[in-house]
Amino acid sequence: MESRNPYAAPQANVARADDAAEYGEVRLFSPHGRIGRVRYIGYSMGLSIVVLVVASLATVAASTVSASAGAIVGVFGYVVLLAVQFLLSIQRSHDMNVTGWLSLITLIPFGLLVFWLVPGTRGENNYGKPPPPNTAAAIVLACLLPIVFIGGILAAIVIPAYQDYTIRAQVSEGLSLAAAAKAAVADSFERTGAAPADRLAAGMSREATDSAGVYVASVDVDHGTVLVQYGSNASSMIAGRLLALQPYVSGDEEVVWRCALGTPPAGAVAMDRGAAPSDVATDIDARYLPSACRP
Repeated sequence: MESRNPYAAPQANVARADDAAEYGEVRLFSPHGRIGRVRYIGYSMGLSIVVLVVASLATVAASTVSASAGAIVGVFGYVVLLAVQFLLSIQRSHDMNVTGWLSLITLIPFGLLVFWLVPGTRGENNYGKPPPPNTAAAIVLACLLPIVFIGGILAAIVIPAYQDYTIRAQVSEGLSLAAAAKAAVADSFERTGAAPADRLAAGMSREATDSAGVYVASVDVDHGTVLVQYGSNASSMIAGRLLALQPYVSGDEEVVWRCALGTPPAGAVAMDRGAAPSDVATDIDARYLPSACRP
């Protein structure tokens, strides 16, 4: 049996009373104190999530209440979140033992990288005690930032490319629907030797909307030129705009076509010289047109 010395020092695990005093207090809405890199990145990520929520609320308010209500919600939320971000940047500056005025560098593109990359000072500095150890939530949010950052870059590349692809597909529908009108114009010219004035003269129905599609509102004929107009179902970049296909006659009396902004067929003359050239009638951006229809 183990004997105990009655004169031995106490063996109790007594916590140091000043353990809590080793670290400074984290105060989210204060210009005082210090926060480290991981907590700063994590809090910034959390603010980004809040920004998305506020933007969604502003959109809902604008669509259900009024545009002014949405603007008020959006502006108020943005100002509050911007103020919080500046307070965090001031505390991060203090962790690097520099003045809080350094937070103004966040107004410069990529200025945040300074706060993300530069380590803080060890131990106590001119701005107080070191921040407490990072919480699990701060670490998780900080780990999400690279994923969101890379995802944002990919989205900035992929989304515009996909939108352009979608618009070009909608433009292609117009060219497909115009094929019947082009054939009718060519047949009419073969019979009469002149450009048909309109759809009726080309042997088609009177209404241009008879040739409508999912994205195309109408296909008309004006002095031989086939005019494709895109409707409200199409992208806003082409909705209401025209794509013109102008007929030309080659030296052997064959009907050939100039598409939109494309180069006129070599050695051919316009079927109706009084008609507006297709590049004048077309008001769709060249990047949405097939290669044969571009300058």
